[in-house]
Amino acid sequence: MATDPGIELRRLLSQMSGFSIGDRDYVSYFVNNSGERMIYVQKWGEEAAVLLHSDLDWEPQAVEGPPITMADTATATQKKALSNVGIGGALLATPVCGGVILNRAEAQWLSACYSATEPLREAR
Repeated sequence: MATDPGIELRRLLSQMSGFSIGDRDYVSYFVNNSGERMIYVQKWGEEAAVLLHSDLDWEPQAVEGPPITMADTATATQKKALSNVGIGGALLATPVCGGVILNRAEAQWLSACYSATEPLREAR
């Protein structure tokens, strides 16, 4: 009987990141334009997914919603300070997920992963 390539991929990503990835977990892998590797893991029935990022030493980061922008979480004082950073306050539009700053491609990938795994979070 042939080995399931999905299970083998999960094992490889688990070994690479040091994070336990089960055979039934939803997993997605992404490499950004700087060569940094990212893994998204959603376990069945759990409210939060996990983001693993090679640039963060694979430290698990909770994903409790789709990416948002810095403007969405900043206080009025922080918004005023951030509005002076970048052309036209571009830093305010920078996507984030928890404490992780993302580029646009990473945010789109992460948003797609979060959307695709909604049924798994409801499977409690």
